[in-house]
Amino acid sequence: MAKFINGAIGTFSGKVGSIIGSSWRSIPYIRGLSKKRTKPFSEAQLAQQQRFALMGRFLLPLKGLLEIGLANVDASRATLFNRAMARNFSAVTGEYPNFSIDYTRVQLSSGSLKPPRGISVALATGQASISWNPVISRFEGFADDDIYVLLYDRELDLFYTSDDIVQRSAGQVDIPLDADTGGHTADIWLFAVSRNGVRISNTVYAGSHVLE
Repeated sequence: MAKFINGAIGTFSGKVGSIIGSSWRSIPYIRGLSKKRTKPFSEAQLAQQQRFALMGRFLLPLKGLLEIGLANVDASRATLFNRAMARNFSAVTGEYPNFSIDYTRVQLSSGSLKPPRGISVALATGQASISWNPVISRFEGFADDDIYVLLYDRELDLFYTSDDIVQRSAGQVDIPLDADTGGHTADIWLFAVSRNGVRISNTVYAGSHVLE
């Protein structure tokens, strides 16, 4: 793909002969017609495709959350979702074709704000309560920072979060769960966002837990 900057006929869109003109984020470009593949994919290529598919399926339901957690990531040359894919690609582990996700390495956010610390998890039937140290530092975090909490049920392949976003000073949030989650393995992540949405913390992994 090449960038097309006002040639003799200006920019254009659509197919002209063997080339196609289009634009992405107001950047005009041209590319050749795609060719039908006749050569089979190598095992390395199939492995790469499977890695991307696995991580893509995991992150796709989280696009709204990623837009918050990765709001400061430069997305001028790639979509924010593609940036999220790149940041989390290393979390795919294993050997082809038996890949899995290392949930301890999942990144939903990035930034310099002080992340939640001193995290503990208490489980009851139909609910997970996540607590953190509400003590703040005037230079690194604030009492009214929003705390985002995400819980993932591996067996159901479902994500849960709190009904309301709570602030750092609350020190705890309750996440309601479905009745059929008992005995399932769940992973939990947290991150903080400043009062004006400008500063964001890195993601904190709060461990793997067996739900009640």
